[in-house]
Amino acid sequence: MTKNELINLITSLKIDLKYLKKDLQFRMDGNDIEDTKTKYKDDVNGFAKRAGTFEAYAVMDNDTFKRAISSIEKMEKDLEL
Repeated sequence: MTKNELINLITSLKIDLKYLKKDLQFRMDGNDIEDTKTKYKDDVNGFAKRAGTFEAYAVMDNDTFKRAISSIEKMEKDLEL
């Protein structure tokens, strides 16, 4: 591997990690559990709405985790050279 190829690989991995971190941070910030509980506190159908919201959080998080795992596996493969 040449020096330029190594530099390009490292740069690519840094970019992948940057976007992976942003994606995970976005999901973490979006899951405001306390706000959701407060929002539906006095609603007659509040329990159902909270349950649906938390289910959506879980589905979105699982999708994010799948993308994160896929990105990490790609990075690991790239590092195997």
